[in-house]
Amino acid sequence: LMPSLSRWLPRPGAWMVRFKVAMAFPMFATVVWLLWVLGQQVGIDGAAGWLAVLVALAFAAWALALRDARQRRAWGLSVLSVALVVGALTFVAPLLNARTTDAVAAVVSPSERWQPWSAALVAEHQAAGRTVFVDFTAAWCVTCQVNKSTTLNHADVLAAFAKHGVVTLRADWTRRDAAIAAEISRLGRSGVPVYAVYRAPNAPAHVLPEVITASMVIDAVTNKR
Repeated sequence: LMPSLSRWLPRPGAWMVRFKVAMAFPMFATVVWLLWVLGQQVGIDGAAGWLAVLVALAFAAWALALRDARQRRAWGLSVLSVALVVGALTFVAPLLNARTTDAVAAVVSPSERWQPWSAALVAEHQAAGRTVFVDFTAAWCVTCQVNKSTTLNHADVLAAFAKHGVVTLRADWTRRDAAIAAEISRLGRSGVPVYAVYRAPNAPAHVLPEVITASMVIDAVTNKR
């Protein structure tokens, strides 16, 4: 429609090759993050096994790129590479299906401040008149991780938790726990993050937005809306 706009388009050149290579690094970073999530789910053995699969895939890509009509020997290398990929996947499959002890500990082990969530524990603390703050989270949830490392670790928020005797519980939905899913649904949400404050016994929970600030959390736990 407007041919004159073509003057603003970048011209083909060597920069295209450099740009293609540079764009690999965001993909590498994504792999690192996804492997961290996988490690949270199945432990270090599962993550290491999947790294082995990636190495086998890289070898296969290299071997298949060598194959052409003038390099008959590359056929054998290609077959070997495919066999390595299949073997690696066969080895890793049981690791991905098994939830190891290390993985369970990484997911549910409480820190000094946070305890694993359960509906019974919430009810117990409510009956005792304590305010309960629950962080419904998952390792694969980027928003959850940002809120966790910023707002929920904010000095003012931690001070408010301590001052008002707030019980902090963490419901980890990394592996789609059915009990956590039921509570999330009961709170009117379909996924994480969910932040809920439980006060008086049998009182409805106060649910915060997905993206939270320190002042939001402090107001919620001090009964200011």
